[in-house]
Amino acid sequence: MLSGLYDALNRERELREENERFKKEENSIDHAYATLLSNGEVGKTPFRRKRVFRLRHEDMDMVVELFKGPGKAAAVVTLRNTVLQEPWRFEAASVTRELSPTERPFALRMERPVIVPGQSGRIAVVVDRSSFELEGGQLADLALQIFRADGLLQVAVAMEHALVRQ
Repeated sequence: MLSGLYDALNRERELREENERFKKEENSIDHAYATLLSNGEVGKTPFRRKRVFRLRHEDMDMVVELFKGPGKAAAVVTLRNTVLQEPWRFEAASVTRELSPTERPFALRMERPVIVPGQSGRIAVVVDRSSFELEGGQLADLALQIFRADGLLQVAVAMEHALVRQ
């Protein structure tokens, strides 16, 4: 019984911390930009499109757009499920420096976490300049990775430090 109580208290603490994080994210400018980008409202953001990549996979058509902004960079990944059998489900995303497993902070918003066959969805990621910085103020390139629910890597995008303009 005591063990069950401790488990419940730990779950409550974790949920409280998660709620605090969500409250902070609601007021974050990066999350606001990511929301606008995921809704297709690029014109309401300070970002300019720098590059576009179109990729075809056996079960997914993908368009990756990289954006340059003042002190920030962004990526918008549009996925179209072309498989007629099962929906695509989002699992996780990470932004890391090259050759480093340490994740860097970023803001993520998505149009929908599940994409049924024939449907499209957008995932937007905004990264602040501080995530690109090394000790000493030098900038390093980052890698954005998006994983689907079965654990496989769906998209890997190089985010060059040149995307962060003054």
